[in-house]
Amino acid sequence: MVTKVKTVGLALGGGSARGFAHIGVIRVLKEAGIPINLITGTSMGSIVGACYCAGLELSLLEKLAVHAHRKLWLDWTFPHMGLASGDKLEQLMLLLTRRKTFAQLELPLAVVAADLCHGEKVVIQEGVVARAVRASAAIPGIFRPLEEEERVMVDGAVVERVPAPTARQLGADIVIAVDVGIYLNGHKPQHLLDVITQSIDMMQRDLSRYSHEAADLVIFPDLREIAPGHFHRAAEAIKAGEEAARQALPDIKQLLKKEGLLTPDEKIT
Repeated sequence: MVTKVKTVGLALGGGSARGFAHIGVIRVLKEAGIPINLITGTSMGSIVGACYCAGLELSLLEKLAVHAHRKLWLDWTFPHMGLASGDKLEQLMLLLTRRKTFAQLELPLAVVAADLCHGEKVVIQEGVVARAVRASAAIPGIFRPLEEEERVMVDGAVVERVPAPTARQLGADIVIAVDVGIYLNGHKPQHLLDVITQSIDMMQRDLSRYSHEAADLVIFPDLREIAPGHFHRAAEAIKAGEEAARQALPDIKQLLKKEGLLTPDEKIT
């Protein structure tokens, strides 16, 4: 009788600049030897997840996050359905993922987008990764939606900010989710990106509970001082991700031992 090896899915949520915390989380999990068999990503989670699954070194991804200016990926063209076309973001992702398709990735990946025409979640697992990420990260009002055939796709956070349910649907037996937070605590929007992302956060506040319920464990980096548009604070977000992941390690290892993915005598640190 063949025993099926249980799989671990990592669900990376959206959150604009706060999503840089995913880099720190992945680094700690990797260093601790936590197995990751598939990744699902929404918005910034899809960007980080795609880069990692394509084989980009975390150290290089961190340098790009900390030092890259937003002009590298924002192309202000004021098209009729968004302030930026999204072409620069797609070109950047083509470079970082080496133009890979989903089938060519080193680790299975699925990204979540929202279809405005049909009002439903779209899980993308085929085709060119960079184009899928462009759809998943197309913040409504900021980026022009990605139009393909009968679909008009925008940021996956509209339907599933933390893609834990998607990881479960794709067969992950154990789902570790990363929620970079909804902070409606009096933070005053500083520009249009803050206005739009905080509006989406308000709508997602109750829906997030559904995502959390689909996960076995949720990591919550403390990012309350970092606004969605604070891309200049990437280093702080990454550090917050590392700290939250380290705090969660004992619980993660206990969970994996219970499921037979770590040996009972392995020390929990």
